[in-house]
Amino acid sequence: MDKAIYRVALASTDNRYVDQHFGRAESFLIVDVDENGNYEEIEQRFVEPVCNGGHHDAANLKRGVEGVSDCNFVLAARIGDGARSELEERGIAAFEMPGEVRLSLHRLDGYLKLLQEMNKINGK
Repeated sequence: MDKAIYRVALASTDNRYVDQHFGRAESFLIVDVDENGNYEEIEQRFVEPVCNGGHHDAANLKRGVEGVSDCNFVLAARIGDGARSELEERGIAAFEMPGEVRLSLHRLDGYLKLLQEMNKINGK
């Protein structure tokens, strides 16, 4: 793999599918992605879920976000507004992208490349 340009945390129960709600995830598959969209699995990172029977508080959310603070993006099957806001405060973009890991990463990479092209067109 070429040099990684971004890191992604994927909420997954089996490291094959993005199939977990962010707040219920017990682990995240951490991957690095290069400029060609190729990815390398770095680790399976175990965390304590921040959602307790549908309830969570600000301290739990902060702790949960800390577990993925070295990532640029989080992909989950579902993510609540509170978690999304907490992630964004740390500069981490969160997306609901359930499905096969490979395909979810491909969709993210395509979206990022489209944004990049749009910025070029708009002179940004």
